[in-house]
Amino acid sequence: MTAVIDVDTQIAQGVSLIEAGRTVEALEVFQDILKSDTGNVQALGWSGVGAFLQGDNERAISFLQNAHALAPEDFQILANLGKACMAAGQVAAAHSSFQKAYEISSNDAEVCYYLGYITEHAGDAVGAETLYRQALKINPADRQIHLQLSNVLHLQGRQREALRVLRIAEARFPDDRDITFVRGQLASNSVPGWHLPMLADQARNDAYERAIIAKVQPGDIVLDIGTGSGLLAMMAIRAGAAHVYACEADEILADLAREIVERNGFQNQITILPKHSTSLVIGEDMPRRADLLVTEIFDRAVIGEGVLPTMNHAWQNLLDKKARVIPEGATLFGALTQAPHLQRFHHIETINGFDLSPMTVLAHPLTYRDAQIDFSKSDQCHILSEPFAVRAFDFQVAPDLAFRTENSVRISESGEADSILMWFDLQLAPGVVFSTHNTLEHQHWRQATQILLDRVDCQSGQSVDISSAYNGYFDFSIGV
Repeated sequence: MTAVIDVDTQIAQGVSLIEAGRTVEALEVFQDILKSDTGNVQALGWSGVGAFLQGDNERAISFLQNAHALAPEDFQILANLGKACMAAGQVAAAHSSFQKAYEISSNDAEVCYYLGYITEHAGDAVGAETLYRQALKINPADRQIHLQLSNVLHLQGRQREALRVLRIAEARFPDDRDITFVRGQLASNSVPGWHLPMLADQARNDAYERAIIAKVQPGDIVLDIGTGSGLLAMMAIRAGAAHVYACEADEILADLAREIVERNGFQNQITILPKHSTSLVIGEDMPRRADLLVTEIFDRAVIGEGVLPTMNHAWQNLLDKKARVIPEGATLFGALTQAPHLQRFHHIETINGFDLSPMTVLAHPLTYRDAQIDFSKSDQCHILSEPFAVRAFDFQVAPDLAFRTENSVRISESGEADSILMWFDLQLAPGVVFSTHNTLEHQHWRQATQILLDRVDCQSGQSVDISSAYNGYFDFSIGV
């Protein structure tokens, strides 16, 4: 005599088979139930799950729609129907199912996630953010929710928060290369890539620390402009300063600097100010004017990162009249050069037999770039003149914002002068000079070159007049 198995036992058997990955057998069990009871909601619902797991989305939708018609308030059937519709590309139907499920219960991470995903792709980043945050609160262990939340924050221009989400995710999932890649991509797109090479420049770091040790006095209030990682601020505290107020306008870097300062135990002695120094107000951001200013907002031609207006403002508004500064000054040097390889960046003509000259409109000839070559070793690029001082800067007073200098320069090698090679000496403190005249490949600050708008033939032994003007950009002119 064959034992009769009740429906509940059959349902449990089918569910166990699905959990074991034996969906074909599970569907056979549910079909047996439906032969005698076509309106069995559980059998219909689980048949939909089985078909979905097999990749048969249309069949899954059919089962789940029938189950929903019989049990319209069943949360799990609606959620599963939404997933099947998403897999089938029926986004509107999926949204309807997930929305109904959400109205029944908003405490399901998966439903919140799918609603957020649909909302994001409909162009509503703000609405998607709300749903992703809700999903993450319910299930903080879901790595995909972290990724999607960071993406909608990025879409809103909130890179700082997006990076914070990814850093949390990376700590939770340290072996997840997708998260590591996205975090790296976001960081590199949000923060200039030269920060890490700059920090890795040990010669620069050591020179600054020697200057800081020489110039910090006990009890000093120090202003650090453009603190970046907070490195110079921490050096100043270690040298005996009472307190450092460190400006960093980039919100991501300001967050990292604050974290670094706390990690090193200086949170009570260093205040990170996430703003431009020109926005600081004495009595609000700082208790009084600073005794010492330290900054490294220099590019390869010294002044391209705005040090002149920054220093000018600091002397007028943020520094004590007897304040000390690091660096005390700088001298920018130049030499006439012949560098045909640079012309290729600015004068596009025939390339591989094709006329590409219209691309020259994209050139920026009144800017400078990494020299990209060692002139002392090149057979094709030559230094044609003796060095000359483009400008000497005194940072111990408020500097001028624009200047013009005139030099008579002797030509040491005949050739066609088509560019200016530039380097600088940074006077950090008495006896402490950092120079980019002979830089090594691993150093951050390198020599720069700017092409000349008009090339000039030069003969060895003659002298030429060089006018160097700056008013937000360099403009060199040569007179033979």
